[in-house]
Amino acid sequence: MWVCPKCGREFKRNNQSHYCGEAPKTIEEWIIQQEQPLQDYFQKLHHIILDAIPNIKQRIAWSMPTYGEKEIVVQFSACKNHASLYVGEKAIEHFSTDLRGYECKKSAVYLQYNRPIPEALIAKMVKWCCEN
Repeated sequence: MWVCPKCGREFKRNNQSHYCGEAPKTIEEWIIQQEQPLQDYFQKLHHIILDAIPNIKQRIAWSMPTYGEKEIVVQFSACKNHASLYVGEKAIEHFSTDLRGYECKKSAVYLQYNRPIPEALIAKMVKWCCEN
């Protein structure tokens, strides 16, 4: 068993990735809890989504920024080298041509931190997800 030195929780795997502390209640709180270099990245991603679908309900679900009231329209999460933008399998399939050059897994697009955020593509996908 491995015990996290910060929160004291026990895990089967050494250095198990987990969240220590109080869970954020808003997307803004979630962004502030990210490492400093990534805060601007996620703030920009958040605003791209809000500009594309301005009246969408925002919340934290499964410890991720989530957009959509009853059904999840889009979510994102922080990973070591990339942000995962969860748009769903249908969106990945629909935008497969536009997503050439991006790594995609099942329902997520991996946005590498060292590459510019594809603002127009994200806005287009998010609008499509909201309508479909």
